[in-house]
Amino acid sequence: MNDPTDFMPPLWLRSANVQTALASSKLRYLACRGFDAQSEKFVFETGGGLRTSGYINRHPQPKGMIVLFHGWMGRPQSTYVLSTAKTLFDNGFSTARVTLPDHGDAALLNKEMVPITRNSFLHGSVQQICDLNPSMPVGLIGFSMGGNCTLRVARDLAKKPIPQVCHVVAVSPVIEPEETCTLIDKSPLIRRYFLRKFDRLYRQKQAQFPEYMSANDLLHQKTLHDLTELSVLRWSEFSSAEMYFSAYKIRKGDFAQTNVPVTLLTAKDDPIVSVNSARALDDGPQFERVFTSYGGHNGFFESFPNRVFRERIAVARFIKAMA
Repeated sequence: MNDPTDFMPPLWLRSANVQTALASSKLRYLACRGFDAQSEKFVFETGGGLRTSGYINRHPQPKGMIVLFHGWMGRPQSTYVLSTAKTLFDNGFSTARVTLPDHGDAALLNKEMVPITRNSFLHGSVQQICDLNPSMPVGLIGFSMGGNCTLRVARDLAKKPIPQVCHVVAVSPVIEPEETCTLIDKSPLIRRYFLRKFDRLYRQKQAQFPEYMSANDLLHQKTLHDLTELSVLRWSEFSSAEMYFSAYKIRKGDFAQTNVPVTLLTAKDDPIVSVNSARALDDGPQFERVFTSYGGHNGFFESFPNRVFRERIAVARFIKAMA
């Protein structure tokens, strides 16, 4: 377990709320717009008739391909995803930013409401990207809910191998989904932020598939837990929100014997994900946990806007894995 001392932001950057807010800063997004505009959009078949989108930037001399997963209610164009992809590209990697199920334009590609628990959706999208160049090494990095997704892909590689995957990085990953839901609901500002993003995305789904107009009561929920409970009971195979949360939680021994190196980065001051859930995971010979005192959720800014500890960690781990 690592506890590095080289990440110490200046005083004005030590607030968890500041770090968390800057992760989605429009200023950083503006610096990456050109990179996003140069990407090539793909639509991937992920199995079971489901599809998702991916945005690929091909490096002329790639060390490898890095697949990036955004967080809950995010998208491939979210600032923290886009800026990390650009940094990886600038360091010699091709990148593929994948849309999670029922997020972004993937919500419009599938009539079905696809739960985040659908492991085959995640595995299928990674496999499709690997198939674009079967000789190229591949790394995965995810943020928040996307970090949870990369951890689940890494965990399942023992049973469903993807030989090209050589390192997995999870930034501020959701370990205990129910606990994270509770933490979000306790913060009026963060709760309102996510509910507004859900409102916007769900209205887009309704416009594409008018049959969802009858479920307008989802838009009137006041907490994330109530929203989850209602949507789970209406559309999923689970009989309660608790069963749904349990289906994608990361369990204590999941990485004690993983067959691919995994790096988990999380901050002790994260307002959305408790560091204790990451601490409770069992050690493993290929499981690295990096805990920082500061960084908030998906932040980790050493200075703003250009020096970011999470990007430095990712570049270092992927270069080592693909050397």
